[in-house]
Amino acid sequence: MSLEQDRASGPVDDTSDEAAEPSEAERDAWARVRRSATGMRHHEAKAALEDARKAAQDDSLTGRDATAAQAEVEEWERVTEALFDHAGAYDAADDPFVQGELEGRAHHAQTPPGLR
Repeated sequence: MSLEQDRASGPVDDTSDEAAEPSEAERDAWARVRRSATGMRHHEAKAALEDARKAAQDDSLTGRDATAAQAEVEEWERVTEALFDHAGAYDAADDPFVQGELEGRAHHAQTPPGLR
């Protein structure tokens, strides 16, 4: 693509600090995975990840169901990665990502809309 073609396609606003808010379907999927993962060790989470990947490949999934299935796969990947070098079982209370997410939501809820 030439510089002229690139400019013709319009400016890209990549300066936004706004993060895309996850949908309710995604948040529900994450919560399901975290509940299921509680007490699992790495090999168990890895098996659950493989099951989630197979389920997400179902061609009949559309819309919210497809979004939820993909969110489950991504969360299982994150949990499995977190357990990779961890000798214990998964617990959301000990998961720094989950704790950061909860703290961020609490802060977001306390921030007036005009200051977000």
